[in-house]
Amino acid sequence: MRISTITAAIAAVAIAVTAAPIYMDFDMESSPAPSTSAIDVLNFALTLEHLEAAFYNYGFDKFDNAAFVAGGFDATVRDRLEHVREHENDHVTVLTQVITSLGGNPVPACTYNFPLDNVPQFLAIAQALETTGVSAYTGALDDLEGDLLTAAGTIATVEGRHAFFLSEVLGQLGFPYSFDTPLSPRQVITIATNFITSCPFDLGVLPYTQLTAALPADGSTKVSTSFTGEESYAIENTWCQFLYRDHVVVSPRAQCALPPGAIGYVYVFVTSSTNPVNKPNSDILAGPVLLFNGSHDNQ
Repeated sequence: MRISTITAAIAAVAIAVTAAPIYMDFDMESSPAPSTSAIDVLNFALTLEHLEAAFYNYGFDKFDNAAFVAGGFDATVRDRLEHVREHENDHVTVLTQVITSLGGNPVPACTYNFPLDNVPQFLAIAQALETTGVSAYTGALDDLEGDLLTAAGTIATVEGRHAFFLSEVLGQLGFPYSFDTPLSPRQVITIATNFITSCPFDLGVLPYTQLTAALPADGSTKVSTSFTGEESYAIENTWCQFLYRDHVVVSPRAQCALPPGAIGYVYVFVTSSTNPVNKPNSDILAGPVLLFNGSHDNQ
């Protein structure tokens, strides 16, 4: 199953890739030195935990056990997700306490907009938020040390368990890769602002332009992409970049072909150069958007 969770498009198609992409592994040795204060990192994490907690609280108010059954899921799925909701609310409480104990000012919750029309949509967005949360914590670990690093790591592993559960419930691969994919704060905020209407504080980073991306239902190879302002760029001067596992794969946007190794979650960007998106000054025009590719049925 290939899914664009941000657009809540759920369609089962076969894997078929014909493009000849450029593969580039992460260069972990050249990662920039930590420059962000611990309180800033923790407040960034708290921003995401507020979002997740608000999402689950809203969804549970909207969908009861009968709605889950009507949506094709056993009622026990909702019972399991009740524990996930408790975890996210616990994360908000603990991060708030830690920031306060360090002399910082914990950020409050934002105002959100969750497009929840049905239970499958609720689960798809939950999967996207949990997967993004894993990437956010993984990307932030370089900026923490000591007990704070350990604390963040314990939250990251729980977020990973949440993402695994939701992927399996949706019939997908709960652990597709040997390594998880880190994202930068700006990349994370770009995804989060799909659901944030306004905040009573400065998020600290400006999101990239939102990207719409989806895999076709006919099983063809091309990922369709669009973004505001794309008419300013000739398609031959733009590229799709796929970020997954510890790889960046670059494909001309005219092809924008999903790489054969992307058998789980994959972040998609549109760029104005082949400079990989996990490097500074990567010329990102839009994205990321999160896609899910692969199911138990086609493994």
